[in-house]
Amino acid sequence: MEIWSTCMLLSKTRFWKQLGIWVIVQNYNSILTLSHLYRSSDALLLHENDAIHKICAKLMNIKQISFSDINQVLAHQLGSVFQPTYSAESSFHYRRNPLGDLMEHLVPHPEFKMLSVRNIPHMSENSLAYTTFTWAGLLKHLRQMLISNAKMEEEGFKDPALYTSWLKPVNAFNVWKTQRAFSKYEKSAVLVSNSQFLVKPLDMIVGKAWNMFASKAYIHQYTKFGIEEEDFLDSFTSLEQVVASYCNL
Repeated sequence: MEIWSTCMLLSKTRFWKQLGIWVIVQNYNSILTLSHLYRSSDALLLHENDAIHKICAKLMNIKQISFSDINQVLAHQLGSVFQPTYSAESSFHYRRNPLGDLMEHLVPHPEFKMLSVRNIPHMSENSLAYTTFTWAGLLKHLRQMLISNAKMEEEGFKDPALYTSWLKPVNAFNVWKTQRAFSKYEKSAVLVSNSQFLVKPLDMIVGKAWNMFASKAYIHQYTKFGIEEEDFLDSFTSLEQVVASYCNL
């Protein structure tokens, strides 16, 4: 009996670029992990570690950034995505299946599973006391982030130029709302998108891993634990297909 056949799996992972004990083989680890997750998950919610680090440093004004600070930003972003919200069709009842709704609207095809999150605002406690927010300002900023691939005026998100030609804006963009303030912010907005935003960093990771693999660098560190060269080749093939599919959107 297949007890998981009707379950959805949303995996969260990060593109690691920070220095650490595994910095030399981090591109190997990334392609092996991502290719496996891509085959076994319904969607991947991806974060770039460098982008999270910049939020801590520039927006939250943290001088000595710890893993706890980075994880706190990640938790805030995930919480903003999965907080109880109303759909546009129902303003009186919370959505009963937020994960299912996310999959339905953002992962219409099994070839395209990479989701990215943009969340505003992010700021330090000291700055928050002297800052006011308007929905128009937040949404305009969020749209600019989407266009420029940086890490809403709702009418702005109905621009056909934002979407692939085979998907109408009315079907590509959905709004979920809640009257409750999230975390410490009176107003906040989050955008989850399935787009070409993550193609460049993924392609760069695959390219660096290929260069190392071509020279057989550090392969012995994996083969002694049962990971063969064929496993690497399968991972390269899988992720190169992902990159090609997104580039052809």
